[in-house]
Amino acid sequence: MRIVGIAGEITVKAPDDAYFSYFNSPYIGHSLGTAIDIYPRHQEWGGPVLSPVSGEVVKIRKMRMGKEKQFPTEEFDYGSAIKPEYVTKDVVRVMHCKPSIQEGEKLDLGDLIGCAIRSRYFNYWTGPHYHVEIMPLDSFARSTKSYSLEIPMSKKQHYEGNNESCMEFMITRVSDDCAIGFSNESSYTSLGGVAGLSAEVGSGSEIGIVDGGLSHYPHGGVLGCHNTKEGELVHIRGQPVGSITSRRNGVSYFERGPSIVASFDGLELRGLSCFLYPRYYTKRGIPQLILIPREYGGFRNLIENNSVGVLEIKSINNTNKF
Repeated sequence: MRIVGIAGEITVKAPDDAYFSYFNSPYIGHSLGTAIDIYPRHQEWGGPVLSPVSGEVVKIRKMRMGKEKQFPTEEFDYGSAIKPEYVTKDVVRVMHCKPSIQEGEKLDLGDLIGCAIRSRYFNYWTGPHYHVEIMPLDSFARSTKSYSLEIPMSKKQHYEGNNESCMEFMITRVSDDCAIGFSNESSYTSLGGVAGLSAEVGSGSEIGIVDGGLSHYPHGGVLGCHNTKEGELVHIRGQPVGSITSRRNGVSYFERGPSIVASFDGLELRGLSCFLYPRYYTKRGIPQLILIPREYGGFRNLIENNSVGVLEIKSINNTNKF
C-alpha cells in the first residue's frame, strides 16, 4: 500500500492499484486539503473497502440520508473511526463504507472493514470510493475540524503532448454516469507511481498534476508545484481554469474561474474529472480521463465503447453548478 496522507503521527495508506483525489469533490474537507477519496480498483458498488491504518475501531455512526436521487442510492451512510494504538485523541474517519467491523475490534492495515456504498452525498458521476480524514475523536462529526494533510511528493516528470484546444480521444467505457477514455495527444505529469493530466501555472514554468472537477466544482489543486504565487492562473491545454489561492507542501490550491466548457464530437459535457492514477489506469503511461454528461444518462445512444472522437476544451465566462 502507498502513503497518501500524513497528519501528525498518523499515516494514511491506499492500495497500490487504487486511484485517489484530494480536491475532486464539492465538500468542505476537499477544499481545505484535509480529506482524501480513495477509489478501489474493483470499482463496484458493494466491493471491498480496506482499512487505511492499523488500530482499534472506537466509533461507528449510522446516518440516515435525505431524498432519493435519480440513480440508485443507499438510505444510510456510515462513519467509522479507527484509532491507531500509538495516538491518544485522534482517529481516522472512513465514510461511504457499510462496515462489517464492530466497535472494539482491532484492525491491521489492509484488513477488510466493509463494502463501498452509493451514498446520497454523491453526484451521479461519482464512482465507488471511500472518504478518509484524520481528526480529533471528540470532533468526529465535524469535517471542519479535520487536520490538514501532508501529501507525499516524489520525483516529477512531465510528458508534453500538443497544447491545442482539441485532441483525438478514444472512449474505452461508457455508462449512464460517465465516459472514460484516453488521448495519445494528452500532456501528463508523473509523480512517482501516479500520473495525471498536466496543469501549467503562471508562465508555464511550474507544471504538475491537476486534481479536481473542471469546471463543475468551485476549487481544485495542482500537485508537484513548489514555486507558484497567489493570483497566478492555472491552465489546462492553454485554457485558464482558475487562479492560485494558496500553496503548501508542493500543492497549489486554486479557485475556479474562468471556467472551461468541454465537448466530445460537439456534444457538450458537464465537466472533466481529474484524479491521480496508478499504472493500472494508464496506457503507455498516459492516464485516463473521465468525461461527465450534462445529465444522468446523457451519453445514452450517443457515445459507444471504442468510439473515437474529438475532445475540445475552451474557456467560458459563466460557470456550471454541481
